[in-house]
Amino acid sequence: MCVDSKSEHSSTTDDDSEILASDTNYQPLNSNHREKEKKWSRRGLLAQTFVTGAVMLSSASCGMPVGYSAVLLPQLKIANDTMQIDDEMGSWIASVHSAATPFGSLLSGLLMDRCGRKLALQIASMPLILGWILIGLANNHGLLLLGRLVAGLSAGLTAAAGQVLIGEISEPHLRGIFSSVPFASYSFGILIVYALGSLVQWRYVAGICTVLPLVSILSFFFLPESPVWLARHGKIDQARKALVWLRGKNVLQANKETEHLLERMKHEKLQESQTTYRVFFKKEVIKPFIIINIFNVLQILSGTYLIVFYAVDILSHIQTNEIDHFLAAVLTAGMRFIFTIIASILLVFMGRRTIALTSGIGTTLSALCLGVLLLQNCSTNAYISAVLVLTYVATNTLGFMILPGVMLAELFPAKVRGLAGGFTFMTFNLVLFVIAKVFPLLKATVGVSGVFCIFGGSSLLASLFLYLMLPETKGRSLSEIEDYFQEDNILWTSRRKNKLNKAEEKGLETEKLSV
Repeated sequence: MCVDSKSEHSSTTDDDSEILASDTNYQPLNSNHREKEKKWSRRGLLAQTFVTGAVMLSSASCGMPVGYSAVLLPQLKIANDTMQIDDEMGSWIASVHSAATPFGSLLSGLLMDRCGRKLALQIASMPLILGWILIGLANNHGLLLLGRLVAGLSAGLTAAAGQVLIGEISEPHLRGIFSSVPFASYSFGILIVYALGSLVQWRYVAGICTVLPLVSILSFFFLPESPVWLARHGKIDQARKALVWLRGKNVLQANKETEHLLERMKHEKLQESQTTYRVFFKKEVIKPFIIINIFNVLQILSGTYLIVFYAVDILSHIQTNEIDHFLAAVLTAGMRFIFTIIASILLVFMGRRTIALTSGIGTTLSALCLGVLLLQNCSTNAYISAVLVLTYVATNTLGFMILPGVMLAELFPAKVRGLAGGFTFMTFNLVLFVIAKVFPLLKATVGVSGVFCIFGGSSLLASLFLYLMLPETKGRSLSEIEDYFQEDNILWTSRRKNKLNKAEEKGLETEKLSV
């Protein structure tokens, strides 16, 4: 192993000769080796991108039924439609999708642990296809609600499995961007369904939406299973082969990661013999679980998904004849898609905490300003309101929308990642269902201006909470993150900085020496 930093930047030297004499495993970093490293890196990046791309197809498929209610409800409220609805039925159609999602999330944890991450994602797409067929063929409200319910089950099955798979196949320096890009595809799914809904009738939209989940199922047949899941189920050779493919045929790196997985598993077995449910209450599991779930509740109250469900209805309160509300909804979806891509890129260069606080402050200011402006109910402020809505969507998307998925992929330890992810999404969707169901009543009580003031207040609380609690995980391995949560401190601001700084320095040194 290289112990002289000078050898990183030079060819074989006298120092190399001395090390070669004492360490037969040492190989000088010559130009051929550098070329191999670059080739392995490019291949590994491409392999991990393929897996992430398949997850993105699943995520885009799940974004479509979420955005569907925003274009479905206005069409069903037309007086001459045979499926005409009132506000009460509209709230059920919008929210029932989230009522089934928690059950899917709970099942996903069990499905991931028993069948694997990849197969869980393939199974998850099947109810979505059935749901769209039921919606497209619905001739009464009951069948329409059933279709939404089945589609919601599929969304719950997909969300955690996708994030867990990406977290387990990605290298640490790529994990941030790969964990966040499914939210870009999720937003793209919303954008597609908004655009389709503004052009064609809702039944045709439902038929078109069956295409993506079908493609998603087929794509996973050509990709490997999570090496973490394979190793934890005794399939060591398969795990090693999967890592060789994911690391661009770099056998040395794949073997090192396989050995690390085995060492970690051995360490866990020596440490504890409790069942999974008892392990769930250990510090390294319960602390991230509390952080993610409190943030999820505050994120929902900040309006991240409410404005997706009720986009056209909310935007109709901007009093102007020049702005088409369907077009405005498409613009918000487009803004959401663009900023998920921007956020994915920023995660490579910026820390999670920086992005979270930037998003929180931006969401707070734009929501509160919009609430005050709408309170005046003046049509001359219509374009200012429109700009504030787009600013609100952009800043909210930048961190609040994508971070829960990134946190799920990074904060939970491997031993309960599937189960904890399933419970997390179950809690999230239960809260989302309740809030989405009562949202029309809330809007009628406090008005749209009051709604945005609530969004702003919740964003402020979320920002404060993240500042105090959210650890910085950029560049850290999953094992290092797990070790942090095993410490006694609760607040990130009160962590043992000296110990963490030493760990960071050690990690950087190890990374340099492994080049």
